[in-house]
Amino acid sequence: MHVSEPAEYAILGLLEARPMHGYEMFQHFQGGTLGQIVHLEMSQMYAFLKKLERLNYIVAQLEPQGSRPPRKVFHLTPAGRDYFRHWLKEPVERPRDIRILFLLKLYFIRHVLPAEMPALIERQISACQEFLHHLEGLQGGQEQLAPVQDLAFFDRVVLRSRIHQTRALIAWLQELQHDYRLVGTSS
Repeated sequence: MHVSEPAEYAILGLLEARPMHGYEMFQHFQGGTLGQIVHLEMSQMYAFLKKLERLNYIVAQLEPQGSRPPRKVFHLTPAGRDYFRHWLKEPVERPRDIRILFLLKLYFIRHVLPAEMPALIERQISACQEFLHHLEGLQGGQEQLAPVQDLAFFDRVVLRSRIHQTRALIAWLQELQHDYRLVGTSS
């Protein structure tokens, strides 16, 4: 068992800032920027909290509430903090993960480890460039145009789509890098 869902990383990131109870964390996913990146239902939230507790990345403490039943307040453990911070600094492996996982990293790194943000962007650009080089190498073997009904034709369509998407992601990352440098030098 390991952290595998974007919402699990987001929970760790929220708890990096401060201890919270479940509903308080859930509110961060409703209507804000975090909710635009990760969709989360309340039932999923509690399942993820239990999983993160079993992994010893978070721990719950009961907090009294007067006449109401005590509520669980979740805290990040040292192991959870180490795991989250390591994850935060690494680029995503697949370009398709940029839309969710990389955006989550950007969302949290600017508060948790702001000095690491330029290096994360640079590592992500490098990872995408390596992936693009790999895809372009595959394209070399597909020079012949095949009939439309042939599977080779569709393979070429898919490969070219992935190449164009990866190029667009690199351009976006380079734009992000440029914008970050402009903002960083003006503060």
